[in-house]
Amino acid sequence: MALRKKPRIEDAIIGVFVVFALLYPLLVIYIIQKEEKPYTSDELNAMRDAYLFITGLEDCSPQTASRIANYMEEALLHRLGGISGLVKMCRENRERIKGTVAVEEKVERSRNLIILKAKITLREKGIPREKLKVEVFGYKDGNFRITDLSYAQGS
Repeated sequence: MALRKKPRIEDAIIGVFVVFALLYPLLVIYIIQKEEKPYTSDELNAMRDAYLFITGLEDCSPQTASRIANYMEEALLHRLGGISGLVKMCRENRERIKGTVAVEEKVERSRNLIILKAKITLREKGIPREKLKVEVFGYKDGNFRITDLSYAQGS
């Protein structure tokens, strides 16, 4: 018996499946990293910290407020009353929270602008009692800055 010198079509098909089988783990890793990357950025975490602090869902300490204030534009920080205004707002909102909290987030990106919209539902004994709607606007041009923050109750 002599060895065949010409590859057959069946050999090519099997070879393609073997190559795909070997590349499959790399493809899955790439897809997972691509999906998780926009949602775990430092900018998004800063925006998340800001709205959690404003609504009273985080520690209401002046240290946390100053850390959040580092990301805010001066005009926004002045409008909110500075670090003491942030702490006051956090403590006032914290007093209203008596039950569990459910948070829904939506992130919109376009070039340098990031918009984080959050709907917070306060539940008491499993019954939705109050809703908050928060919007945080961030802009990244070299350095990241939170440009605007607004929230409404009962919406």
